[in-house]
Amino acid sequence: MAIRDLTNNERAVLEHVVLDADVWWSHANAWEKTDQEAALAGKVATHQDAYDEALAAEDYKTRAERDAESA
Repeated sequence: MAIRDLTNNERAVLEHVVLDADVWWSHANAWEKTDQEAALAGKVATHQDAYDEALAAEDYKTRAERDAESA
């Protein structure tokens, strides 16, 4: 079964909290007994407000960008 593409919003919210949205989505889809859409919807719902708040701030950075700066 093909993995569907993430929407722009799903990708943006995931990249706010994980290093690579595509890797996270591929990993979620690797588990047959997991409801991948529910996992994705839950992850996005949990972090949507924090993403929106961070995006409204002046110098928004993804998780990967923040980690690279602190390394």
